[in-house]
Amino acid sequence: MHKPWCSLQTIPASGTVVSTGSIPLVRARNLSITARVTFGASVDADATVYLYYSPDGNNWDTIEFTNFAITYTASGTIQRTACIDCPEHGYMLVKITNGSSQDTVTSPKLWYTIQSWGKTGDVGRGATYIDSGEERQMVEEETRHG
Repeated sequence: MHKPWCSLQTIPASGTVVSTGSIPLVRARNLSITARVTFGASVDADATVYLYYSPDGNNWDTIEFTNFAITYTASGTIQRTACIDCPEHGYMLVKITNGSSQDTVTSPKLWYTIQSWGKTGDVGRGATYIDSGEERQMVEEETRHG
């Protein structure tokens, strides 16, 4: 896995950390967020990843766009990826909340990938996701040319 987009500080019991930057969305089709955390030995609740949207990178929604839980395992390092149907343009900010009142969550790390529409509205070559029908066409083109 590539270097994390964001490595955050330890999350205290019942605490929250915020990403050090925002995710730019340009012609975005899908957004995948991967979060990895290490739970303390006495943890008693899940961590939750929240995403907040902004149309301009300055004015952020006060209600999360979406969220997903990272199921806790005492003393365990857990990683979870969520695929998100996101707005085509704007920005996303990520917050991670420690639901445990008993122990910390350490080493929170975030990665993201964006599947974007091509400049013409098509999905370009090398895309992670391809609509049905287009995949067949691309495979046939590669077979003929390749």
